[in-house]
Amino acid sequence: MSDLGPADLAAYLSAAVFLLLAGQWIAAARTQPDEQAKRYAIGFALCMGGGLVARAPATLTALGRLSGGPYPGALLGDLLKTAAGGLLVLLALALRVRGEPERRLRTRRLIRRHGGAAVTVSVLLVLLLYAAHPAVRGDSLVVHGTGRWLLAGYDAVFGGYAVCCLAVLSTVLARQIRRADAGLLRTGLWLMTGAAVVGVIWSLWTLDDLIPVLLRGRQDNGEDIPSDVLGAICAVFAVSGATVTVWGATRWGARITAPARWLRARRRYRALEPLWSALHTAVPGIALAPRPGRRPPLRTAEFALYRRIIEIRDGQLALRPYLPPQLPEWLAAVEPGGEPDGAVLEAAALAAALEARRAGRPGGEPAGPGWVPQPVPGTVAGEAAWLLQVAAAFAGSRLVAEVRQRARAA
Repeated sequence: MSDLGPADLAAYLSAAVFLLLAGQWIAAARTQPDEQAKRYAIGFALCMGGGLVARAPATLTALGRLSGGPYPGALLGDLLKTAAGGLLVLLALALRVRGEPERRLRTRRLIRRHGGAAVTVSVLLVLLLYAAHPAVRGDSLVVHGTGRWLLAGYDAVFGGYAVCCLAVLSTVLARQIRRADAGLLRTGLWLMTGAAVVGVIWSLWTLDDLIPVLLRGRQDNGEDIPSDVLGAICAVFAVSGATVTVWGATRWGARITAPARWLRARRRYRALEPLWSALHTAVPGIALAPRPGRRPPLRTAEFALYRRIIEIRDGQLALRPYLPPQLPEWLAAVEPGGEPDGAVLEAAALAAALEARRAGRPGGEPAGPGWVPQPVPGTVAGEAAWLLQVAAAFAGSRLVAEVRQRARAA
């Protein structure tokens, strides 16, 4: 171990993180042995960890002595990383299959196509490297004549394929983030996206070999320290994203993620302020413990958000006797032939009831469904997400503004 340099330590540390990630996924797969995405994820982590080990300078030296060949370790490491990239695309496509059942047949065809592409790229890398016929000079590969272009083509194919694979993964992760509710799952998806972004930078860094190859016909045989550092950062992001839902549920994980939860709760608390203020002005009794104009302390933001949700719901119940019976007619007149979004409908009912309350005109609940608060998942996060949509419609929807105006004119 005393002979290991900084580049070796960085490479082996990054590899250890990926291999630990593979072990965690293998343990999790025992409860879900048939999940295809898990198998691709395990294969990716194993191949990436193996590629980092094979590409470490100490490993290259040892493999060169054992095999007698000039570049078996470098080729093995690049082939393992190429396989990891292909498995990353298959993992992304498997997530699409799970999330969008109507595209299953098309996605499975894409999986077969990308699997064939990974094999083709691997064969092309082998052909390009052996056709370049590099010689070993110390820790570098040296080529002459057309070998420069062949070795440069090898580097371009290797780096470009990795970037393409990571781009596919980033696209799928972005789609998953838009659909995920705020919480540990979304945090994990953001961390995985960070791993993909760092992975793109890491892959592009390998293209720095192109200039010395084309100009001097020389390329370093192992990874340099910046490349290994990027690999370590990518591994940490990937492991954190893949395990956040596990360690986030533990006592220590809950403590680590608490500040993010508090900040998110306080942002939602403030975003609900306009809707709450309108209800509080009309029905002051909804305030359990009013704190006008003050932000809640960060540590109590989750409780303050929960209290605000209760107060808004109490205000809605208090306004139900003031719902104008003309509300369905007003909505039909403002948007004929259309079915308003549930959040817009709820906001319009609130706006009309508030105007009737200000004028002292009890209404009587309109006939038909939809004039009471919409049922949402029985969690604070679900209630907050729904009321944020209602608050946005209450403040900015054209339909709500028209209903409010008609209620005033009534």
